[in-house]
Amino acid sequence: MTGARTATRALAALAVAVALAAVPGAGGPAAAAAAQEAAPSLEVILTSISPVVSPKVPLDYRVRVRNRGQAPVGDLRVRTRLGQPVDTRSELAGLLAAPGAVAAIQPLDEFQSAVASIAPGTAERLERRRVPLPPGLADGRAGVVLPLSVEVQATDAAGRPVRASLTTFVVDLPARAIQPLRAALLVPVREPTHRNPAGDFIDDELAELLAPAGPLGAIAAELARAGAPEATMVVDAMLVEEATAMVGGWRLRQKGKRTTIPPGDPRSGNADEFLQSLKQAASRAAASGHPPAAFAYGNADLPALVRGGSGDRAESAVRFGRDLLENGLGTAPDESLAWPVDGAVDGALLRTLEQTGSDVVVLDPRHFPASPAAVTQNATIDLGTGPDPQRALVGDAELSAAFTDPRAASAPVEWAQRILAETAVTWLERPNSTDPRGVLLAPPQGWRPTRTFFRSLVRGLGDAPWLRLQQADTLADDVPQGPEEGERRLATVTAADDAAGLPSAYLARVVRVRSQLDSFRRAVGNDADPASGSFDRDLRVAESSDWRPARARPRGRGFVRAVTQGIDSVYRRIEVGTTPVTLTARRGKIPITVANNSGERVTVVLRLTSPKVDLPAASEQFVLEPRRRTTQLLQVGTRATGTFPIQVEVLTPDRREAIAEGEIRLSSTAVNRVALALTGGAAGMLLLWWRFGRRRRPGPES
Repeated sequence: MTGARTATRALAALAVAVALAAVPGAGGPAAAAAAQEAAPSLEVILTSISPVVSPKVPLDYRVRVRNRGQAPVGDLRVRTRLGQPVDTRSELAGLLAAPGAVAAIQPLDEFQSAVASIAPGTAERLERRRVPLPPGLADGRAGVVLPLSVEVQATDAAGRPVRASLTTFVVDLPARAIQPLRAALLVPVREPTHRNPAGDFIDDELAELLAPAGPLGAIAAELARAGAPEATMVVDAMLVEEATAMVGGWRLRQKGKRTTIPPGDPRSGNADEFLQSLKQAASRAAASGHPPAAFAYGNADLPALVRGGSGDRAESAVRFGRDLLENGLGTAPDESLAWPVDGAVDGALLRTLEQTGSDVVVLDPRHFPASPAAVTQNATIDLGTGPDPQRALVGDAELSAAFTDPRAASAPVEWAQRILAETAVTWLERPNSTDPRGVLLAPPQGWRPTRTFFRSLVRGLGDAPWLRLQQADTLADDVPQGPEEGERRLATVTAADDAAGLPSAYLARVVRVRSQLDSFRRAVGNDADPASGSFDRDLRVAESSDWRPARARPRGRGFVRAVTQGIDSVYRRIEVGTTPVTLTARRGKIPITVANNSGERVTVVLRLTSPKVDLPAASEQFVLEPRRRTTQLLQVGTRATGTFPIQVEVLTPDRREAIAEGEIRLSSTAVNRVALALTGGAAGMLLLWWRFGRRRRPGPES
């Protein structure tokens, strides 16, 4: 039967080719080019279509026609035809690669449009059509996926015919799906920072993304809608933080000029509307028991951090992102799901995520060897042994790639229907399977869908009866690994995986500066200038995977540099006094004066060094009050008279960072007791010698 169907398709395709060859003017490239130049061009756009048809549900579709020519067109006629059923995903891929090769062999609908004409450069929506499919298309099957060709023919002012067509798909389901294919749709809600270390926005592009017609605004609005289908939002708290900053008025710095954007500005309104929709969507999801998950703050490069020995920093980025998201949205995020940026994924990364409570980790399919089985494998993969192992959710490679196809933007409804059709073909591989089957739809983390495409996709997925749309964490719980049996091991990390992450030298610099910041915090305590409160955020932003491309990394370094400059702005205002000191005794206390010209209260210790002066290892901690001079008395001892240099270092309380240094000159006028005793003894001996020697001297000879 399969062979007969294949032969029928081949004959149909041949007939179409012969018919095209018989059309006058279709004989060669030159003729085709001439015809294209001579005739106005049309474009037919699908604006709506039924996600499924059945004996009781007719096909409901509508198209819009755009006249791209220089003259009006009229007399519009629409013809739709069905092609042969698509049996496999590979066959579907072939049709998508060459849509013109679809053999439309069965007429379905034909009508003369009520639209009289279409002016040049404009578009008109044609009337909505409801057409029952011919009976028997799915006889003996649980359902079929059929190509649908929609052709529009019009006439130009000279009476010449012009045509345009599109190819989409129809899912014919004659009976109810008893065991639907389970599916989870991940929806990333994140954006690289649009602010500089000073907190100024460097552009107003975020406002466009957050607008109701923008991709992020459209996502939030659609998922906040009453009755919106299940979708798993994963939100970056950094985006929520920046949107919140825009609501109450914000600073925009462009071309060296800083402008204050007031709360009433439409751009601020976009941010406010986005936040309200996002909070509503999060609240709705939480009410159903499945709140949104959180990215690590700024989508930190977790694989590179763990690989470089900073697993604690990776864990901190995850927890900080969750805490900040809860504060921003008022909804505690789901801690069981983690979606790290792709890269060097290994056991160390998985253990780090497990320590944060994440027992479900979203991973790219390339980290697991492809299955040789013809049937689509489930999204769930066990990452360990035991009754309740950590699990990976692996996105379907073909479906995930479809999210970023340019046709998703140029033909949004048509392309959303294409994704639905592929999920239907996947279900039809094993329709109504007794064992649960499930797929994960995982777009790239930087996904920017158009409003029409996202709405068509989400609503279509929710209305598809062969799908059970659910949250990602429940998909991992409900669907076992399989259907192919056997262990699926995580692939070995490659040199390319390592190279994809932030460079080790870059991260080492962040680690050093973070150590400096820790010491600075111990020095300035909780009384620091509020501006220094952004230092921790700056270093967290610097750990973002957004700086992976070499061209973007200078911005990441800028956040690191802002921290060192901020610390130095305090330290360089602290100076050691250089007034000479005189010590009149062998031991005594000398004054060390330190001037603090900064606006911070700084806790410090002193360390003194000198080759000829006995000094304490370090002073006790003491506080330098802002804009004051502070003197400490330190016990010292000298070994000789003279003038000696003493090096003075002002250190942070942990003695790890030098704040300031200087040199004072110590003059000792004390007489050394040993030298004095030796000198006195020598003088006494000389006196005795002189006295007794004089008595023994003989008299003159007589």
